[in-house]
Amino acid sequence: MSTENASHILLNEILEAMNSKQMVGGIFCDLHKAFDCINHVVLLEKLKFYGVSGKFYNLVKSYLNGRYQKVILNHNNCIESTWGKVKQGVLQGSIMGPIFFLIYINNLPKLATIGTKILLYADNTSIIVTSPNLENFEIQIDKTFGDINNWFKINQLVLNYNKTHYLQFNIKNSKDYDFKLNYQGSYIKSSTNTKFLVLIIDDSLSWKAHIDQMMSKLNTACFVI
Repeated sequence: MSTENASHILLNEILEAMNSKQMVGGIFCDLHKAFDCINHVVLLEKLKFYGVSGKFYNLVKSYLNGRYQKVILNHNNCIESTWGKVKQGVLQGSIMGPIFFLIYINNLPKLATIGTKILLYADNTSIIVTSPNLENFEIQIDKTFGDINNWFKINQLVLNYNKTHYLQFNIKNSKDYDFKLNYQGSYIKSSTNTKFLVLIIDDSLSWKAHIDQMMSKLNTACFVI
């Protein structure tokens, strides 16, 4: 899936709900050191579940196992740790790293219920929740946020609450609702805009924040020329 396709799916989901005068909320997740937290044992079990076996499974297992690392501080004084076995993490800059990560989180969208869309793109996880009325919307979005947090916890991933944003999408001049999403007392930020891949999306889809950013970049480029 390209960034254009991912953006189209997300925006289409939001626009369809807004055009139907439904309530729409978006949770834009940021995982703390996502690629570094992939547990090798869990990843290998997921590969088995998806039918990977034989030589290719053994090749992946060989690729992940038998890795060691140590920390060296100040080469002159030779301060260093002992070698430690690497039990989690895949290389983000490698060809296989992003593929392993997508396999690792592939079953996350199964948490989606009616009125919920979970979109995955590399380590970007975005959840759109829609409902025709306020009461059901609050129940649904609280349940969804709790479910994804439980899933992350079970799979040994950590949600970065400081960089995870919640957007309440509103039609112009509509009533604002102040939702405070939290999980076990940890709150995420309610924001008027957030970055999604290469776009800056705002809560009314006016594109003002995105246009302002592009104008700033163009001004800088023109000045250099």
